[in-house]
Amino acid sequence: MLQKRQKIILQLLHDSPKPLLGKQLAQRINVTSRTIRSDIKILNEVLRQFKTEIASSRRDGYYIEDRDILAKVIASMVDEKEKLVRIPNTPSERVIFIIFKLAFSVDYISMESLATMIFVSKTTINYDVKKIIELVKKCKGVELIVSPLKGLLLVGTERGKRMLLSDLLSRGRNIKDILLLSQQYPYIYLGDHLDKEGLFLFETIVNVLNRFGYCLTDKDVGVLVTDILISIKRIQLGCHIEECGEKVDTKIVSSFVKDIEKFFNVDIDEQEMSYFQQRFNAKRLLGVSDCEYNYAEETETIINEFLEEIKKSFDLDFSNNLSFKSNLILHINPMINRLKEHRFEENALIDEIKKNYPFAFEIATLMIDVMKDKLQVVINESEVAYIALHVAVALEESYERIQVAIICGSGLSMAQLLKRKLLSYFNSQVNIIGQFSLYQLNNIVKGEFGKVDLIVTVLPLKVDNIPVVQVNPLIMEEDLVKIRQYLNNPVMLNQRLQQKSEFSFFKENLFEYFDMETDYLVCIQALTKRLKQENVITDEQKFYESVVQRENLYSTILDGMIAIPHPLESFSKTTVVSVGILKEAVKYCGKKVKLILLFAVNTRESEKLKMLFAMLEELLDSQDKLNELTKCTSYEEFMEKMET
Repeated sequence: MLQKRQKIILQLLHDSPKPLLGKQLAQRINVTSRTIRSDIKILNEVLRQFKTEIASSRRDGYYIEDRDILAKVIASMVDEKEKLVRIPNTPSERVIFIIFKLAFSVDYISMESLATMIFVSKTTINYDVKKIIELVKKCKGVELIVSPLKGLLLVGTERGKRMLLSDLLSRGRNIKDILLLSQQYPYIYLGDHLDKEGLFLFETIVNVLNRFGYCLTDKDVGVLVTDILISIKRIQLGCHIEECGEKVDTKIVSSFVKDIEKFFNVDIDEQEMSYFQQRFNAKRLLGVSDCEYNYAEETETIINEFLEEIKKSFDLDFSNNLSFKSNLILHINPMINRLKEHRFEENALIDEIKKNYPFAFEIATLMIDVMKDKLQVVINESEVAYIALHVAVALEESYERIQVAIICGSGLSMAQLLKRKLLSYFNSQVNIIGQFSLYQLNNIVKGEFGKVDLIVTVLPLKVDNIPVVQVNPLIMEEDLVKIRQYLNNPVMLNQRLQQKSEFSFFKENLFEYFDMETDYLVCIQALTKRLKQENVITDEQKFYESVVQRENLYSTILDGMIAIPHPLESFSKTTVVSVGILKEAVKYCGKKVKLILLFAVNTRESEKLKMLFAMLEELLDSQDKLNELTKCTSYEEFMEKMET
């Protein structure tokens, strides 16, 4: 029976692309070179049964020529539950390995020692250190000291070190990965029972959340497990958190701290409990049930100011939307806790949110100045995107129900079936004013049955003043898509009825085709000049600089090679769009652009502004139409495609 140390030697020899010196193995496993020689003799006695052995070279060290046989030997001798330390092979693996080594060391670690530990050159370590420096810079409270003589030393607050380690382990991972840390990070040793400890914390935290009526995202539950697990490992090492400087209600943590102390055999003091509670407070909430949610006073202040800015800028009053305010509280309160620690959420759906909800995203950007004013921090694009989703829901709720008339010539039963289908899919969005026969169409148009916003029919009809959707009598999936195009945005519905008004956003003198090779910002500058020439803006330079500022803050380039640049502030006398089409796509910030819609908005024209973003949403829904627009070379051709 091989000892675990000997199995690790086999694993290290298997993972290494080149022979390993005895002193390298000794340093990696923390034993003497003499012990390594003894272990190699024992291993060779076992390996000869498999007709192979560990060869050695005085200059290069130990190696095995047949790696396939070695892999089979390891598989046969290592229990599935037994975790062996592996060599970090990729640059990202080496970075994580080195940071963990530094975080759990109180002394300098030389680059030669690190190179020996992971069997790479000192030059490779130097490259890795550059990446580590960039990573550490983003983490508040920690700093990497690089000494040519002594090596590397990670200094800073205990809070900063814990956050750095937790971020490394949980970044981009789902909850399953986080609960199997030893498999995800086999080159990091944090104890023999890491997965068991993670599972215990997961079950403990989930039980507490259920008891208190809190619901976190799956990812945040996993991150919370990682936060607490890293903290416990640090406590076991004798590293304790600093005073937080503010009073924290530890009611939730207090309910399970005794279980943690017993399981891990550690003592958790008041400061550690406060830190655990802060980690919980920084997590995004999906909901709260059967309990009173305690949130900071500044949260309500920030939300009220945000709602005031929305009303002032877009003439939208959400002050009485209690559901919207409640959802904002559940999101903003944890966000404030994150921002105070300079931690920002990642959002993989940013581009999708910007594309599908451009108006909601634009409204959400108002939170940037509010947070900057109140907390002196600039929130990132991911945080804005999350807020945009809450705004999108509030916008949907603010729209009036669409008044729908059903015209069916096949009898009452078919009309009833259409009605049931519509209500089953769109109950919260429509009001069915009745089922009618074809001969009643003129009465509907005259308004004798009340206001009608949309006609749904199985017959091929054309009505001048009311949109018509023709559907299959049994309502197929494509029919639902057609109806949804109208119902998803009532502003878009009104827009279809006022096409002349809709296209007043565009003017021939605000159109430019760029047939020569150019640059994205040069195009914006040219389109800004046209706005000045048409007397839409008064200060050309100020407008352009504000547009560039927004681009530097958050890119307005969307999928489909379309960009919607616009200034941070309202400079325009009226709301218009300056259009630029490039013969050849250009790249800016890693994204291609071929169609530029430079928005010049007057926030006092709230209805026109809503119509503008409604038009944009409809445009972004049709990739085919976008493709056609990018091929246009003249204003006439552009308008013809827009009206199609």
